[in-house]
This record gives sequence, structure tokens and C-alpha cells, in this order.
Amino acid sequence: MADTENYNTLQEFTEDASGRGNKPILYTSQGSQGGVMKGMECLKGQISVFIFIALLASVCVNIVLGVLLTNSRSRGSSSPCSVEVSTVSLKLSSVQERYSRLCSDYTALGKSCSRPVRKCQPCPGGWTHLEGKCYYYSDDKLNWEHSKENCASMGSYLAILHTHEQHDALANLARSFGGYDYHYWIGLSDTEVEGVWKWVDNTLVNKTYWNEWEKEPNNHQSGGEHGEDCAVLESHSKSWFDVPCDFLYKRICEMDAVSTD
Repeated sequence: MADTENYNTLQEFTEDASGRGNKPILYTSQGSQGGVMKGMECLKGQISVFIFIALLASVCVNIVLGVLLTNSRSRGSSSPCSVEVSTVSLKLSSVQERYSRLCSDYTALGKSCSRPVRKCQPCPGGWTHLEGKCYYYSDDKLNWEHSKENCASMGSYLAILHTHEQHDALANLARSFGGYDYHYWIGLSDTEVEGVWKWVDNTLVNKTYWNEWEKEPNNHQSGGEHGEDCAVLESHSKSWFDVPCDFLYKRICEMDAVSTD
């Protein structure tokens, strides 16, 4: 049985990754007119599915950005904003469900082709799938605000750590990815009210992993006029530190994984 390949981008759905270059998947036996026609029908079907998936992926990114923007504007918890957030969230769930169905249809279509096609993945290429979430560990360094914007540009957000298991798993991954860089930005800050720590989705932190040895968060005076208002995950101690938001660190972005069953 041929091994199933994995795709890293939507474009790879209909491309041949062999040494002959990126060509549409269309293989026929020599002199077989029927093989050509079957291959053309298979290719047309794949192109149609590819176009739908590309459009839905674009819609998904826009809806996620809309959810994050709406959340940031609804800090007053007014009723109209809450209704709008719920509506956008429902739309996102609907698009994700349709994407999952298209992945299933694409996989079924691929079985009728002469060559195996790449399998749908729950996360984009270069992201790590973990417990229904996708995580991106950056190689470059930015300040906290620019890190937040960078994650949003990919349809994600700075990581939100709710459980002990999630915290330990992300700390272990940060240690393996980071090398000599121990600190990664997470989506936690007290920029609005000193001492009131909130996640980027505007929810209050419910479980903390501050470094007790260093008596964090200490808002140390070395942070300057604005103090230390943003949090990093320190992978070696598996704990949090508050640091100035204009420091440059790597970041962890997070998004929901897409079901491909």
C-alpha cells in the first residue's frame, strides 16, 4: 500500500512533489485514451475541491480575526457586543464544519486517482497539533504588542494557558524548539489595570504559574516608567515572569485545530 503524503499548503493538494517538478496529478498508461479521460475527470474534481477549500480557508482567517477584534471591543460586556461575538463564533464553527466535510470529500476523491494524494491536516504547515489546538513557535523575536499582531495576522492569538497539562506541554515544546532562548511571549498582560492580569481574549487568568522563587510578578523597577506588564513563559523553570512589554522575545501563537475526520 502506498504511503499517504502530508500537505503543508493548500496549493500542494493538487501538485506532484516528485523530482519532475510541481505538475498536476495526472497519470495515464501509454496509448490509453480512457486513462487520459479518467485522469482529466479526477483532476477537474480535485481542482473544484481545492478552490472551495482555498476560499473557506480565507473566510476562516477573516472570521477568526473578526472574533478577536470583536472581543477586544467588547470589554464593557454590553449586550449587543455579546450577541455579535456569539454570531461570529457560530459562523466560524459553520465554516470549520464545511471545511472538514470538504477534506473528507477530497480524501474520498483521491481514492479514485491513480496516485495517492496528500492528506488534509488539522494545522497549517510548521504548526504543532496538540489536544485540539495548533501552536506556532516563532524563530524571530518581537516585542509583546507586535507579537500579538503577528499572531493575529495568521488567524491566531498569543497562547492562552488554562490547564496544568497544557502549560507543561507548551513549556516542554518551548525548551525543545528554543535552544538557548528560554523565554516565549504568551497572551497575558496587566496593561489595563496594574495587577489585574488578563488573557488576550479579555478573560481573567484563573490558574497561574508565576515563578515563586523570584516572587513573580514583581513589577520590578528595572521595567522603567511602565513597569513589567507582559508575561513570558520561561521553559527551563516552567514558570511565568513579568517583563517589560517592549523586550524582544520569541512567541507562541495558538489557534483551534480543524477536524479532518
